[in-house]
Amino acid sequence: MTGFFGKRKTYVSAILGAALVVAGCSSGAESSPEATFAKELIGTYERVEPVPAPDGSTAYLRQIVTASASDSPNTVTQTLTTEAFFDEELTQPVLKYVSVGPCVIVQPSSIPGGFEVDCTNDSSTLTVFVTEPALLEGLGIDDCNLTAGEPADVSNGCAAPTFLVSNCVDMDVFALSEDGANFSWGDQTQNRCERRSTELEPESFQRVTS
Repeated sequence: MTGFFGKRKTYVSAILGAALVVAGCSSGAESSPEATFAKELIGTYERVEPVPAPDGSTAYLRQIVTASASDSPNTVTQTLTTEAFFDEELTQPVLKYVSVGPCVIVQPSSIPGGFEVDCTNDSSTLTVFVTEPALLEGLGIDDCNLTAGEPADVSNGCAAPTFLVSNCVDMDVFALSEDGANFSWGDQTQNRCERRSTELEPESFQRVTS
């Protein structure tokens, strides 16, 4: 006669067994190549480059990409911050654009060190620090009703084509160098709503934090 405790023991054993099966499945998912890449990707990367300003002078663009962990082992949250400055020392800001959204690591890419990713955009904001009409018009952002120092939602596309916010799934490629010190996007000149990048951008980002 097993009695209550005998039955309870059997019940608990079944629950523990099921839990171990679930844990085993979860462990397998977390050790997949996509999950491993997502974990390696977590960190902040930066690059600075000179760009032509609307008046013919040279401005400086700083782009910061932060990949942070999400609830899914195959997904990271990408935060892209793009800042424009008048000076090479990056002390005279013109504007700051920030977009945030999840990127799902789909599968390894044919590009060495790369993985195919599907990204979507959750939010896009633009802050200007200079409101000279000619400058805003030259940047193509004069239709966004911007106030100096105040972030404005530009997900309606008012800042395009300077800051093109797409509502599609962005089919991109992320790549890390072997030592993890350099991060690259796929070619950003392609329409990634229609096809995935097959080449990397020539300029990579340098890792600044892990």
